[in-house]
Amino acid sequence: MLKDFLEFINTNQLCKATDKVLVAVSGGKDSIALLNLFVEGRFNIAVAHYNFGLRGSASDGDENFVKKFCEKKQIPFFSTKTDTKKVTKDWRVSTQMAARELRYTWFNELMVSEGFDWLATAHNLDDKIETLYLNLTKGTGPKGLKSIPLKKGKIIRPLLFAQVSEILAYLAENNISWREDASNQTVDYQRNKIRHQVIPILKEINPGLANTAQVNFRRINDLNAIFDEKLERFKQSIDFGEIVKIPFSEWQNTPGFALLTEEFLKSYGFNYQDVIDLLNVTTSGKRIESNTHLIVTGRNEWFLEKKMESSEENTFHFKEPGLYEIGTQSIVLKVTTDFPSIMDIRKSEHAFFDFDNIKWPLTLRNWKHGDKFQPFGMKGKKMVSDFLIDSKIDSPQKNIQKVLCDSQDILWLVGLRTDDRFKLHSATTKILKVSFL
Repeated sequence: MLKDFLEFINTNQLCKATDKVLVAVSGGKDSIALLNLFVEGRFNIAVAHYNFGLRGSASDGDENFVKKFCEKKQIPFFSTKTDTKKVTKDWRVSTQMAARELRYTWFNELMVSEGFDWLATAHNLDDKIETLYLNLTKGTGPKGLKSIPLKKGKIIRPLLFAQVSEILAYLAENNISWREDASNQTVDYQRNKIRHQVIPILKEINPGLANTAQVNFRRINDLNAIFDEKLERFKQSIDFGEIVKIPFSEWQNTPGFALLTEEFLKSYGFNYQDVIDLLNVTTSGKRIESNTHLIVTGRNEWFLEKKMESSEENTFHFKEPGLYEIGTQSIVLKVTTDFPSIMDIRKSEHAFFDFDNIKWPLTLRNWKHGDKFQPFGMKGKKMVSDFLIDSKIDSPQKNIQKVLCDSQDILWLVGLRTDDRFKLHSATTKILKVSFL
């Protein structure tokens, strides 16, 4: 098995013998086999054991077993213990979810503090097959069909070539003992139901299930490579800005468009059903929301934007001229006596006002219904909402449109039009220049 192990690592370029590898070891058969293979291969390793405290003295027994194994092999050993039941209750999540978050957070901290190059986990081929069927049962896109990846970031999985039967044979041949977690034999967890109830039936249908799965995983990887190439072309057609514009009319008749869109929108909190709902929309102005973002449909595009923050959180006050930082943007309020050129006045990121007409402080906020101002060049006031409609500003842009106000009036519908009452004239002596950088 050592030969297959080394060949698998080299073929897939998982790590080098000189790299510092942190091996996650629970004490079970898979992780102990992985640890011993690393020892036989003379890799530069250390061991990390997480004691979740879920099985009382048995959990402590696992930790002591792994610790003694490492002492015998002279391997650096790290461990930590947590009351996982309490964390599960406090976080209001499942035990499995809490345990995963706890251990990987701690692993990452160890990786950084101790300078490890890789974290090796003991997932095997059987785990990969189970994960595939679990993903299919819950619903998955192309990425989920790949199941457990060989490498993800700094995590490597050098045992994915081996079946459990091969691991057990290796441990028996080398007279290596391990700790058995009794919870693995129950069907309390979803994965265990797949392992103990579904997989045996599939093996009755196809005794060579593992070999078939390996071939299918190669096919799935090839299909994902094709998908990724098409996804990249799709992303290149998207206009990324404060409002992301997705050219759905250009792609809607392309085979696989729904999958492409699902994969792209996943990081914004949308799912496949949201994409189907979007594809069924035939009118402009329809809104579909996730927890963090919203999509507004247009005639030829979908407009993706971050949800507006509350008015108070999205309001900024300026007590005097100066340089102000708002998120990633800088706003400069500068007093000058130099009149701007026509070219400067026409730039949407600048605005100029008669300083003596301004009543401080200034406020930058989202526009709201009922706002009125006197657009530059006009004699009467106009509703901001009507001005935006007349200017053919699309719905997504309306949602984030800002106004700059003094203590009484709107000075500037930012980027669009200043208020005529604050314009420069022959009697102006001091000018306030406002610039968004």
